[in-house]
Amino acid sequence: MYDHFRVGDAVPSLESIIEIFACTAHTAIEVHCPTCPKMSDSEHGILRAIAAAQQERIDVAREQFESWLPPVGADWALAPVRGLATIFRMAGLILPDRHVRSFDHDRTMAMKSWLVGSPTLH
Repeated sequence: MYDHFRVGDAVPSLESIIEIFACTAHTAIEVHCPTCPKMSDSEHGILRAIAAAQQERIDVAREQFESWLPPVGADWALAPVRGLATIFRMAGLILPDRHVRSFDHDRTMAMKSWLVGSPTLH
């Protein structure tokens, strides 16, 4: 599946992040199965961290990981998260950093008029 989206190289980074969580997490994360149409708050947080890393906002990524990991674990997670950010960027998967409001984002009519009546749309 990862190769289909040209991000097959992301697997080692994902495995590293999973191992860091398994070995150091002080708080559990919630990960839904791939067929679930709704993302958990934890999944949103991980995507926020990757988006921040794509924007070189490492402080935001680290802060996000500190909600689950001790400081040393958050530091360890930064390298594979930066790797994911780079792999995704190279594949054309640019995640929006919702901590930074861009001029283009404000002018996008679809973003302003999109109806979010379903719990599966976030």
